Amino acid sequence: MPAEATGTKLNRMKVVRESERESLWFLGDNVQMLIDGSDTEGRMVMAYQHARASSQPPLHEHDNEDEIFFILQGEIKFWTADTVVTLSAGDCILLPKDEPHTFQVSPNSEAKWLVIMTPGGFDTFYRAVGTPAQYPGPPRDWSMDSETEERLETAASACGIKLLGPPGTLPEPRG
Repeated sequence: MPAEATGTKLNRMKVVRESERESLWFLGDNVQMLIDGSDTEGRMVMAYQHARASSQPPLHEHDNEDEIFFILQGEIKFWTADTVVTLSAGDCILLPKDEPHTFQVSPNSEAKWLVIMTPGGFDTFYRAVGTPAQYPGPPRDWSMDSETEERLETAASACGIKLLGPPGTLPEPRG
């Protein structure tokens, strides 16, 4: 009979128990790393994200990663140059690399989702921008400060992410 997995790598299998997740505060949200690039030889990253109401990242574009969001709770509106769509629990979206995009959590409630990025590498960005979370969930009373903005700009440049505008900026429609 095989041994019970205890939250560590067993051969190539990795088990991540809820109590063992690496938890970061990232731009006002809580991101918990589930699978990082070192687990998949750089092929993918998977994270659980818990966002405050109205959370919105800057308009941005990835040079490397396709992103897949699977919504677990709440409503999130996504924008690309050609599409605006609102998703809720059970919905899924693919945001391909080289596609300017942003999203915003509904102002009425928090949201939770799984995000898968391929290839791997986005875990480096999360860790470069984020700070260790002190408790579960989004940080209370968060706002962008100059130190976070500097970490964001430095990490984005190093990780192939183009910041195209501050939160609230939407992609330009294609002509």
